[in-house]
Amino acid sequence: MARWPRQILFGDVDAMFASAAVVANPSLAGKPVAVGSPPPRGIIAAASYAVRPYGVTSAMPTAQALRLCPDLVLVPPDRPLYERLHSTMRAVTDRFFPICAWTSIDEFYADTTDLQTLHPDPTALGQAVKEAIFEATGLCCTVAVATGKMVAKVAADAHKPDGLAVIQPGTEAAFLAPRPVRSLPGIGPKTAERLDRIGVTLISDLLDQRFEPLLRRMWGKRFPALQALAQGIDHDPVEPDRAQKSLGQETTFDHDTRDVAFLEQTLRGFLSDLTHELRQEGLAAGAFTVKLKDAAFTVTTRQRHFSKPLNYDPAMWPDIRTALRSLIRPGTLYRLAGVSLSELGPATESLFDQRTSKAVAAMDAIIEKHGAKAIRLGGTTEPRD
Repeated sequence: MARWPRQILFGDVDAMFASAAVVANPSLAGKPVAVGSPPPRGIIAAASYAVRPYGVTSAMPTAQALRLCPDLVLVPPDRPLYERLHSTMRAVTDRFFPICAWTSIDEFYADTTDLQTLHPDPTALGQAVKEAIFEATGLCCTVAVATGKMVAKVAADAHKPDGLAVIQPGTEAAFLAPRPVRSLPGIGPKTAERLDRIGVTLISDLLDQRFEPLLRRMWGKRFPALQALAQGIDHDPVEPDRAQKSLGQETTFDHDTRDVAFLEQTLRGFLSDLTHELRQEGLAAGAFTVKLKDAAFTVTTRQRHFSKPLNYDPAMWPDIRTALRSLIRPGTLYRLAGVSLSELGPATESLFDQRTSKAVAAMDAIIEKHGAKAIRLGGTTEPRD
């Protein structure tokens, strides 16, 4: 079997949040499951594949989802469960790959170029990874192998759920050619609409000389880079996870959203998990970063310092919420949101008064044993306008 000049493996856990609910409660298998909060103000956070034929997607109001699918089984988010499953999957990828980067809680890239002597068959390697993740967690993972990160990601998206794709070197352009132009990173719904108006609907159209003058006017100096992507030319490296200097969580939504309340709810849940982890490690954070990625794959961030190091989410949330709102552009669709805490240092006893300190310690003990759903301190309910 010929050796690849470069080999990248991409893994994407199928509908992780909804699938995790089935792992926790196997009686839900095959049922139209969605993760979210109840109406009238609730939002769908994640939809299983069983419910998607009804038209139910993430970021949809729960009331609308129930109209589309009256038999919908609504399950509340369980972030401690997701974190435990993620940690287990990281242990699997750490065992397989010396160079691996988890880009979100349910997606990872691995550079397997130097593993080809040990694993000469990329199909067999991909299957082994899928089976190891399923055996460890009960979660199905779609895996794709290609010469670059972008082609591997597009291939995985095209073969979900529970798929396995290997795009051989030299076949990248042929694989991409019949795919919708929207499949390429950097081409969001609005750009796709503009392209459709001039007749550009497939990735192969980006290489068609008939459209080149119009495309050059649209992209300017970025056009050669876009054409390179359309041919599957992608040298973006896999940067291995570094020593932890911060804590963070982010997620890519199943469906782009402009719902501000949903974005706030997402980050508020992340913050609750992160501050629990800080307290368990005896740490406090002096700064934070809010991250958004819009439908055109443009990333915006806002970094701020707290007035003093903190590890208690009700005290941290007002600053984070303000930063989030300063990033949001009216009418813009967002596909990813995240928050990270940095400038970590030892927590001091003076962070809380004695009464609060005891309450927080009791809460953390219950969360460790029963999960975050088991308890909420008074005063930590979701803020309302």
